[in-house]
Amino acid sequence: MLTAGAATDLKIMIPMIASAVELAVCRDLLTKAAADVGVTPPPLGAMIELPEAVADIEAIAAAADFLSIGSNDLTCQILGLDRRDPAATPAMAAHPDVQQAIAAVVAAAHQHGLLVSVCGDAAAHADVIPLLVAVGCDILSVAPSVVDEVRARVRQLE
Repeated sequence: MLTAGAATDLKIMIPMIASAVELAVCRDLLTKAAADVGVTPPPLGAMIELPEAVADIEAIAAAADFLSIGSNDLTCQILGLDRRDPAATPAMAAHPDVQQAIAAVVAAAHQHGLLVSVCGDAAAHADVIPLLVAVGCDILSVAPSVVDEVRARVRQLE
């Protein structure tokens, strides 16, 4: 990956990070691997999908080059739902506990000069988009088939 991406805008994101310590271990491994192949280590980010990561978000934001929120997993983890449960809809990301967690991630990221992207179905949900924008999410990562709908929804916001 490092050699194939050496001449590109490669970024590496680690999923299911629970703490800044885990991210530091990943950064050490990445730095060593990059040195072994003679390339500069690419930016390293964390996917925030666990309540433990939200609890350690200040330290994670200080250690990361970028952050992304995995809305499906984070919502299910916070609300105690199984991802396969039909009750686990994108609209559940509007739950106050989930929104509080997302706001904490955004605040920590922005304090450290990082952008926050949101992936998962909530990023394209018409009722959740205004909440994500309101708390300061910088990027909504959505399927190509809904990009126009999401852009239109964002442009309607005041």
